[in-house]
Amino acid sequence: MFDGQCNLCHFCVQFILRFDKQITFKLCPMQSDKGERLLKAYQVDDPLSSMLVIDKNQLYKQSDAVLFIATQLGFPFSLAKVFKLLPKGFRDGVYDWLGRNRYRFFGKQTQCKLLTEKQKQHFL
Repeated sequence: MFDGQCNLCHFCVQFILRFDKQITFKLCPMQSDKGERLLKAYQVDDPLSSMLVIDKNQLYKQSDAVLFIATQLGFPFSLAKVFKLLPKGFRDGVYDWLGRNRYRFFGKQTQCKLLTEKQKQHFL
């Protein structure tokens, strides 16, 4: 799940659409009805502070979500798992800093991008 207004999140979604050839990930903006239901079900207090991944009923947030995505996309992205050697507090601190400044650095989306039929398969 991602912030549907964030340009950085939009870049991440485009990245997943490009490299997730097996359609492993089903994407969902947090602001959608389905997104809101998932946030409530997983009791996420501050959803827009993190990209979220749900896999086998387990919720991944912050740097864990990013590293989960990278490892699932396969080589060379799976090499990012080396960052798990860093303390989670440090990784999440960097993630939180970027998250707090994402609108200032990258801006906000003002309109939705039209998706191809292939890209629509990636969304809930």
